[in-house]
This record gives sequence, structure tokens and C-alpha cells, in this order.
Amino acid sequence: MLKYLFKNSYGKQYETNTSIISDSIGSFIINLDRAKERLKFVSSNVEKLGFPIHRISAIDGNLLSENEILSISDFSKYRKYFKMYPEVGTIGCSLSHEKTWREFLLSDYEFALILEDDVTFNPNILRECINEAIKRKILWDILILEPYHRGNPVKLVNLCKKYFLCTYLTNVTHSGCYLINRKTAEQFLKNFYPIFVGLDHYINAGWEFDIKFLGIEPRLVKQNFGDSQIKISSPKKFNDLPTKLHNIYYNVVRSIIHFLYSCYIYIKIKNIIYKD
Repeated sequence: MLKYLFKNSYGKQYETNTSIISDSIGSFIINLDRAKERLKFVSSNVEKLGFPIHRISAIDGNLLSENEILSISDFSKYRKYFKMYPEVGTIGCSLSHEKTWREFLLSDYEFALILEDDVTFNPNILRECINEAIKRKILWDILILEPYHRGNPVKLVNLCKKYFLCTYLTNVTHSGCYLINRKTAEQFLKNFYPIFVGLDHYINAGWEFDIKFLGIEPRLVKQNFGDSQIKISSPKKFNDLPTKLHNIYYNVVRSIIHFLYSCYIYIKIKNIIYKD
């Protein structure tokens, strides 16, 4: 099923004159074939990081048939969680990240820096923070670098300058840029199907995967290249009482679990730091 989505290749690999900081990190840019300006926009910064770069040809949800989408998605569960059905762009985004995790695991890299093609950042600062985070790799499994929502970050350990590793007491979303290890990619792939939440809600549920989900604050990466290519239409909203009640229940329970998980991670990491 959907075999064409998972070709055993890294796509185009870019050459860079910047010296490689670490052979253990690969950069993977997710980019639609038609989005040439976006690729140009993000590549100029990514090249300055000094990590090997691989372009991942993103999955265009508009090109998937209805049968393909239905075969890999749970619309009923998605509706209960978000009071709407997923857009085809949302499905394509999820599939693009799954494709990237598979490509990463086919490589020899220990870590993958995964970027969507509309993010911007200061490459010197990001590189320094990533290198410092790698030195503390025992503390984390995934680092969210472009979170949305306040999140109420709690400081764990300094990295460089004013930046620090943190856990978030409340929910953060977005998947524009994150750093993962191989364990995380493997865990994400185990229960990926059927798709029943957006990708950014999937990867931040660290308790589901037994992984340490952390971030870096102050925030390093922003999404700012024009309009989204995913939200191309307004999805139908469902306002029936059963859907509303389930949505409230889902959000309350998730918030409680997220808070308890973050407290657990905080204590766990502080114990690791103390022992070191």
C-alpha cells in the first residue's frame, strides 16, 4: 500500500562548503516538488549549519485518492478529537514526516534535524545549541525547536549563552523543526497508522512512546515563509453535542497527562544531572 511513498533514497543531497560539524547529524528538508522558492528560502540557512543535507520529496495530499486516504486514516477518531475531518494537506504532512523518519533510519546518522521548508533561524546560534544538546544526548530523545503555544517551559540545564533545555508543563504543537534520535524515529513508526491526529499532536505525546520530549528556550526557529501550503481550504466543523463533549474530555485528559508526564521527565532528568 502506497509503496511509491517510501522509496529507499535520500532524494537530492546538497554539497556545502561549510565544514561538517558532526557526521552523526543529518539535516532533512521536507519540500513539495512544486515548492521551489521555499526550498531556496530554507536551504540558504540550512547549508550554513554545516550538517549534510538531504531533500525529502514531500507527499502532496491533493494527489492521494480517496481510497488511499481512507485506508490509512481514522476519520471518526479525528473528528472526535478535533471536531472536524483532516484536510488532505494534513494527511500529506503526516506521510511526509513518516517518509523522513524511514529515510533517516536507512542512514548511518545518530540524529536527524528535520525541517519543513518555511522555517527561518540564525544558523550560528542554532548550530551551537544543537552541538551543546548533542553533548547532553542522554537527557533527551526529541527536541522541539519550533513550538507553538506558550508551553510554560521549565528550565532543566543551560546550553549556551541565554539558551537552555526545558520541559513544557502545557501543550506545545508544530512540527516545523525538530531534532530526534534513532529510538524516537523507530517509536514513531510503530503505531503511526491509522492517522487519527495531526502530526504535531502525534510527535509531542512523549508518554505514548516512552521518549523524553524537550525543547530549547528562548525559541530558535520560526515559520515565516508566506501562507501555508497545507491549509488550502476550510474544513467542515462538527458542532453536535457528542463531538463537543468528547473534544472537551480529550483536551482535559490530555492536558492532565501532559502535565504529569512533564513533571516525571523533569524529575528523571534532574536525577540524571545530579548523578553526573
